[in-house]
Amino acid sequence: MPFQIITSLRKVQYTVLFLFCIFPALSYSQEQIYTPKVRLAIETYAFLKGQSSALQMVSMQFPQLKPDVVAAEKSTKALFERAQKNIEHFLKNELNDSNFNIVQYQIDSLLNEKFIHPIEKEKYARDFLAKVKSRSSLTADTLLTKGIMSFAYHDAPHQEITDGYIQTFTTKGHPKAENASLKIPLPKSWLPEEAEMPETVQQFTSCNGKGNEKILIVIYDLPAEFGILDEKSISEMIPPQTKLIRTEAVTIDGHRGVMLEVEETLDNSKMKIRMLQFMFTQKRKLYCLQGSIGPVETNQNLEPEIKKYEPLFRLIAARTEMD
Repeated sequence: MPFQIITSLRKVQYTVLFLFCIFPALSYSQEQIYTPKVRLAIETYAFLKGQSSALQMVSMQFPQLKPDVVAAEKSTKALFERAQKNIEHFLKNELNDSNFNIVQYQIDSLLNEKFIHPIEKEKYARDFLAKVKSRSSLTADTLLTKGIMSFAYHDAPHQEITDGYIQTFTTKGHPKAENASLKIPLPKSWLPEEAEMPETVQQFTSCNGKGNEKILIVIYDLPAEFGILDEKSISEMIPPQTKLIRTEAVTIDGHRGVMLEVEETLDNSKMKIRMLQFMFTQKRKLYCLQGSIGPVETNQNLEPEIKKYEPLFRLIAARTEMD
């Protein structure tokens, strides 16, 4: 059997039932299991299709509520439809056609099964419509919201910030950032995590921790003999297993700095990471905002991915402030 799907149903205001998510235990074999990001995509996709089916059911059963259904659909249209379209594109790339078609078939079958019973009261339908409208703002800090947001902006990650879906991280008071205070805007759907490296104050991972992209906030204490942060001093800091691709002068909150793009091959590994690092110095400290893609196998071309995420990494650096 190519894969199995475990379903979970959730009530939305009394008896209006729709598919909340499908938790996939998907595998081509016992040795190969789908990634957490693929599972998140399928769960989110199932919810989006389920909500759409529930709205159609309300419209058919209560014609007097059609204007409210149209209003609810309009409130979710821009981001929800974009998320669904991006998920379909993502899953088609990640799964072969046969498995993607099976995922769609099983979701549709479950929806047909669960929506066979009519809604008992008009009040329940109205409560459901109100829930849909409130959900459209994507303000709730839930896995569902993070999934929709992650894939709505999957094709253009920087737009999550420009559209106002921001979490602001400050280093003020952080035990790893003594006498250093930065305020950094980050996409709301990225998961903040503590980092093992002592110089890394905090890290953020895309798709609520399930993606392959990270943003790191790193602060180093500089030795007294450190001179000017420029291309020469940067080249001396780069380890042998790291390839310098390009450098560029940047300004971060009025401070002159340097952006460099590097690709690092991991020790004793056939894996690599591509990074953009935005650095500046202030009061004997080196501040680094690092956006990375990977790790991936060394034969994989990361050029398209770094170009996709570069506008986001640049935007974060450009909006970072000394607190």
